[in-house]
Amino acid sequence: MGKLAELHNSTKAQALAEWAVVFPVQLFITLGVIQLALVLVARNVVTYSAHMAARAELVGADPHKAAAMICSPITWNTYGKRDTRVESDLGLTVKAQKEPGLVFPPPQWQGPPIDTPSYNFQEIFLPGWGVLDHSDISLLKTHTYATVPRDGHNDYVEVQVLYEFELIIPGVNWVFSTHRVAGHPHLGLLRTARLPTQWHNDDDGVKPHEYVKTVDTGSAP
Repeated sequence: MGKLAELHNSTKAQALAEWAVVFPVQLFITLGVIQLALVLVARNVVTYSAHMAARAELVGADPHKAAAMICSPITWNTYGKRDTRVESDLGLTVKAQKEPGLVFPPPQWQGPPIDTPSYNFQEIFLPGWGVLDHSDISLLKTHTYATVPRDGHNDYVEVQVLYEFELIIPGVNWVFSTHRVAGHPHLGLLRTARLPTQWHNDDDGVKPHEYVKTVDTGSAP
């Protein structure tokens, strides 16, 4: 009985030691998967916001407001000064943030430099709904630029949307971060949308585009 008790205690001690080694790694991976899922959801939202910004540009509306309205549901309340030097929660500089492509704004951004905004808070009001939650912060964190504007001579419009997504999962948020806003890790998400115009202006006035027939793939009639 004494040997069995010693073996049982030894097995429990071994399991406890293994758990102490594996649990932090498993927790880090689990939190990382959660944060990655939130980033992918935000990426889809920003993609749709770019589409809506392009639609707004197409009809002469405000693309910035259109994009910020779509990004409001994924916006948290953090705002403040931006810092491009990303640090981990332990205060150690993350070396990977110095690599090309992990800076803010990203090199693909064609708009003007993004500086710390003047906080003249505005809100988006929707008729029949009221003030959209977090729309004031979303207007600050959403940046739009029409790379191909609506000017009556282009066959399409193209708009870039750069959104500063706040990473909220502690312990792993610095892994995805490109910059900080008021000390909180953020990720810059850049998406581009292009929509064809349905008309164009020339010297003879407004004319429709030439109709393009569907290509016959050889399917049976």
